[in-house]
Amino acid sequence: MLFCGVLSLANRLDAQPNHEGGTRFDRVVIVVMENRGASQVLSDGNIASIMKQAAWFSDYHALSHPSLPNYLALVAGSTFGLTKDHLDTAIKRRSIINRLEQKGLTWKAYAEDYPGRCLTSDSRKGSPHPAASPTALYTMRRVPFLAFATVQNDPARCARVVNAGQFMADARAGTLPNYSFYAPNLVHDGHDASLGSAASWLKQFVDTLQSSGAMDQRTLLVVVWDEGSGPDLRSNRVLAMLLGDMVVPGRYSTRLTHYSLLRTIEDNFGLLPVAAGDANAALVPEEVWRSTAP
Repeated sequence: MLFCGVLSLANRLDAQPNHEGGTRFDRVVIVVMENRGASQVLSDGNIASIMKQAAWFSDYHALSHPSLPNYLALVAGSTFGLTKDHLDTAIKRRSIINRLEQKGLTWKAYAEDYPGRCLTSDSRKGSPHPAASPTALYTMRRVPFLAFATVQNDPARCARVVNAGQFMADARAGTLPNYSFYAPNLVHDGHDASLGSAASWLKQFVDTLQSSGAMDQRTLLVVVWDEGSGPDLRSNRVLAMLLGDMVVPGRYSTRLTHYSLLRTIEDNFGLLPVAAGDANAALVPEEVWRSTAP
């Protein structure tokens, strides 16, 4: 009965009408890749192909090392002083999902190889190989909403974290929420695979999403790397790209951070900032946006 109750709550939330879109875009899809600095990523041919269609930022920076603090910054405007890749206790603070819900906007997190059950612990041991079991390729820190007590303690919100197998079905059906966070598994995001392999996966993902028809519905696709490495380890410079009919493709040199991305999304939907990081962040520059989006 509890399981049915969870589904009932989730279905009621999903059935709520979406009364508002945004000023620049009505939907945003965020894909986070792993552990490559901008200098490394810019050398890849598949990435270069995607960049031809994108507004991309040459002075965009992650905020910390290792990964998890950067994921938290992307959704909650703070790293919470975290300097490791796991949490001892759930974070009892707000994230962007609280702001979205206050506005009557929808959200969902799609995670590759996610086993369900609101899993908040990492099940893998060691570094997975592509031949590893699917569960071993999933790790909770790639789904930052699961770090928050407001999600862990709410069955309806937990039900909004789903296996990524649903993503393209939602895209083709035109039912993507206003805010989608897409977490590739540890091979596809490049954490445990080569840059070339991860970039090939990303190119296929972008092509498939574009052919789904979802991008025709004022959907902004954001692709960003979580933290820098190699020559960009110290500066933490990473690549961020925006794709969609509402952007003007090209290179932009404004200095931005993960907080800037969050603040730009909040600004688009008319949301209040979540924390000091996004409240004080520079927005994506105005010239990125077409004066009238198709």
